[in-house]
Amino acid sequence: MLFSATKRSDYLKTLTTTDYDLLIIGGGITGAGIALDASLRGLRVALVEKHDFAWGTSSRSTKLIHGGLRYLKQLELGIVREVGLERAVVHRNARHLVVPERMLLPIVKGGSLGKFSTSVALWVYDFLANVRSREKRQMLDKTATYAAEPLLKTEELLGGAIYYEYRTDDARLTTEIIKSAVATQRATCLNYIEVTNFSFEKGIVNGVFATDILSNQALRISAKVIVNAAGPWVDNLRKMANDDTLQRKKLHLTKGVHLVVDYEKIPLKQAVYFDTPTGDNRMIFAIPRGNFVYIGTTDTDYYENIDTPKVSADDIAYILKAVNALFPSILLRESDIRGTWAGLRPLIHEIGKKTSELSRKDEIFYSKTGLITIAGGKLTGYRKMAQRIMDFVSEKLAVEHYYSVQPCQTKDYILSGAAFKNSEAINSFKVRRIGEAKQAGISANQIV
Repeated sequence: MLFSATKRSDYLKTLTTTDYDLLIIGGGITGAGIALDASLRGLRVALVEKHDFAWGTSSRSTKLIHGGLRYLKQLELGIVREVGLERAVVHRNARHLVVPERMLLPIVKGGSLGKFSTSVALWVYDFLANVRSREKRQMLDKTATYAAEPLLKTEELLGGAIYYEYRTDDARLTTEIIKSAVATQRATCLNYIEVTNFSFEKGIVNGVFATDILSNQALRISAKVIVNAAGPWVDNLRKMANDDTLQRKKLHLTKGVHLVVDYEKIPLKQAVYFDTPTGDNRMIFAIPRGNFVYIGTTDTDYYENIDTPKVSADDIAYILKAVNALFPSILLRESDIRGTWAGLRPLIHEIGKKTSELSRKDEIFYSKTGLITIAGGKLTGYRKMAQRIMDFVSEKLAVEHYYSVQPCQTKDYILSGAAFKNSEAINSFKVRRIGEAKQAGISANQIV
């Protein structure tokens, strides 16, 4: 099936004339993962998104496929193990987009981790995530740490550690997953479709009413099962569907902000993961990428307009203070900022916990009206989230519609654009394309 805007009218017709097994609301990484999993299991799938694919949280992350060292401090070992193991799966299935990233973790006086606790934490991390030998932790003394990153403040430096995560383009990864779902010939995925209400049969959701934002055309889409994977917007849809589980569990939105500066302003030798100096027990990343470095993230409660999270003066001051405390020679100022982005995390509310203490685990809500909602989770764990929700959907289809649904097949499924044997093959491909681009007067930065 051709996946092109030129075929939009055909997709709209298909959406309104097909009785789908599954309708997914939300075109972020979670919805995309569910669409691929479901289509590989043999189901007829529709996915709708009211903006661009990955427009919300899935284009505003720290761009890392990582296990999350911070969750070790919260003793969420299950999350660390699952997403740690998933790093390798996502890397293997999308080598062209998910690449190893060397990380430096400085150990400083008064920091949240000391030498011994850092060594133990990273050892546990390596063990739980089954980290490859060449990417296992390396503990450094003060001299070696300073040599690894000369911009560091030396007075409070005790040592450091090198470990590895994986860097990605979150929005493009989401798009490649959607393209992969469409390529199965079983999924219809369309953006700029806004769900305006649900349709019901005997009190159970059996479809949605929607609007094609580009043409203002009214649509009705039918499906045996509907999954709400709308990220920060899931509670809005749950209210629309009269979801009784709202009485027990709701979202707790938090905002994460990143700043972008020129690489020449902070010429790091590798990515750095470091403590904030504010005593809030948080850590942030500074990650070089081409001619820029992006820095973040914050973690603050959010109660404003979900569609338009803004970067505030306090957000900027918080990040600049943290950067200048660790790298005092760079004197980063607000005028040095080239860009910013703000995204929302759809966490599950837990009474009595601080924002930074809330779990990143995903959770499934099942309403008496039949709506299935998934919330929480991390970019890294998208595939396992999709597997869990599809196991739930498969059981529902088997019981209510006598379907025999195939098991999950995504663990070894190579995504669209990732058909390379290894990293060397990808690099060779890039070299050839850069050479061709130069002959046409196009720079490497314009095509990479």
